[in-house]
Amino acid sequence: MSQAGKFVAGHWSWVARISRYSRAARPDLILRLGYLVTISALMLVIATIGGAGRQQPGVNGLVPVLPSVSGPGQLDVGEPGLPLSSPGSNLVTPGTSPPPEPVAAEKPSPPAPEPQPETKTFPKPLRQVPEAGRRVALTFDDGPFPQWTERYLAVLAATGTRATFFMVGRQAETYPELVRAVMEGGHEIASHSWRHANLGKVTRAEAETDLRQAAAVLEKISEQQVKYFRPPYGAMGAELLAAAAGLGTPAVTWSVDPRDWSNPGPGVIVRHVLANVRDGSIILLHEGHPGTLAALPLLIKGLQEKGYELVTISGLIAGDEKTGAGAGVEILVEK
Repeated sequence: MSQAGKFVAGHWSWVARISRYSRAARPDLILRLGYLVTISALMLVIATIGGAGRQQPGVNGLVPVLPSVSGPGQLDVGEPGLPLSSPGSNLVTPGTSPPPEPVAAEKPSPPAPEPQPETKTFPKPLRQVPEAGRRVALTFDDGPFPQWTERYLAVLAATGTRATFFMVGRQAETYPELVRAVMEGGHEIASHSWRHANLGKVTRAEAETDLRQAAAVLEKISEQQVKYFRPPYGAMGAELLAAAAGLGTPAVTWSVDPRDWSNPGPGVIVRHVLANVRDGSIILLHEGHPGTLAALPLLIKGLQEKGYELVTISGLIAGDEKTGAGAGVEILVEK
């Protein structure tokens, strides 16, 4: 109940007594009644104005408006008469939808790992066997050659020396009698590819085709398994090594090369070999060169005088049980 209503109710009994006064006293009473009405109207106006300051019409009724407050731990809700809202609060302005929940930013997916090269292990190319002691291997490339191979064999027979001949497949196919002559002299036959091409950059399939063709011819003539392969020019790549290992013919290179193919003269060849030979050395020579043929008996004599025993590649490996399947080289092959 408003203050004006309470005032009227409190004085109603006094108003009701007006009718019991005499006519002479009524003017005074009417004046007092006027005061009462005036005061009641004034209080009603004051009450109305005060209520308008505390009430605000809303959509479904009156929404209370709080006075602005401030201080530690308090929120400033804004000016009177405005909808209640504040950053981070759960209050909603009438007639509006609640704000959407904040969406956490998705973390970017980590990049896919790049493919790594696959590491494969192939038998390490054999170039020297230091553990073989005072043994060295004489080797001859590029044959067989008519009128040359027989003369090389004659020098080896006269000095009681055994060697390894790395033969070109198509040469062997053309001169099979020379292959058999080498075998009969107690020497070892190995592969020097089919056509003496640079196989360092060919595919594995191409390398296998070349090596298989050469081995097939040599094995048919000699009736023995080919054990070793020497890459032409010493050019080697991952695909060639993989092909040779897959065929069971590990690569054999050299540790002493007098470059006799350039025909430097017999004396140069002999001096170079004797100056660079070491325990387990593999010495590279070539068929079909007169300077090499002339240097051969001098070279054999010089090596023997230095205390070296001349053997085949198999004889060199036999002097070191660690050489062979256990040795390996890691090569990165792109997937």
